[in-house]
Amino acid sequence: MQENEFAISICVPSFKKNDDVVYYQLVFTQNNQRRSFSVDYRYSHLKKLYESLQTLKGSLPKFPPTNWWRSTNQNDELIEERRIQLDYFFKTLLLCKDVRQSLIMKNFILKSQCLHLKKIEKEQLILTKKEREAGATPNMSQKKAKSQLTTPVCGPAEDPIEDPRERARSWEFKFTKKKSESMCIKDNNQLNNLTFGGVPIFKGIILRLK
Repeated sequence: MQENEFAISICVPSFKKNDDVVYYQLVFTQNNQRRSFSVDYRYSHLKKLYESLQTLKGSLPKFPPTNWWRSTNQNDELIEERRIQLDYFFKTLLLCKDVRQSLIMKNFILKSQCLHLKKIEKEQLILTKKEREAGATPNMSQKKAKSQLTTPVCGPAEDPIEDPRERARSWEFKFTKKKSESMCIKDNNQLNNLTFGGVPIFKGIILRLK
């Protein structure tokens, strides 16, 4: 990467707290294209960057020290004081030519850009998922229209009852069975009433068979 292509500045305009963890917002601005992106870093991550840059020959600006005798994350005033110190550190850091040309700094900027893109992609996936869930939820009118639909009556070929015992328990089979039984009783009565010369023919046949 050439010198004129590495036109970027870094500032720390704000911070945010998540329980006992504090994140400092780093804003990277490409001066030649007027574009910017932001990434949230913890103090410990930024300190590791500073320790890596100490291996370079050039002199570095003062990095905010660690407070061993008091907890910075529990005091908003101390957090704001650290934010101001970090803002000054990054604004003056890229004034050093050795830092600008170092792979350590270039990799840090590229990594920050990747983290920013992953964050945007994750937010878009969450938004798309919410839109799909909202579109898949039926409203009350759709539920009411669905409840008013009548169940179609199965025809003989569409009868879902495959077991003959289950079919025998159906209403249609009971009605047909009752009708056939009444017809058999009627036929038997007619046979019993048949006579020839005053002698019942059907009963006589049964007596002879016995």
